[in-house]
Amino acid sequence: MLNGKCTCPKDLPYCICNSKSYGKIINKKPIVSTDEELQYNSRAQSAKLRVFERREVKTYGK
Repeated sequence: MLNGKCTCPKDLPYCICNSKSYGKIINKKPIVSTDEELQYNSRAQSAKLRVFERREVKTYGK
């Protein structure tokens, strides 16, 4: 379950559905190459950077 799977209403300040999140998405849209970079690197046209910050998962007994 990633960020966004919570079924709680958005006006609640905390989660009541007990959905576990593995992290959060830092940027909503992917970062794409600039026109300047495309001029000297044509393969950068298909590159898309997405950022996800993983939270520390606590495991008990390991």
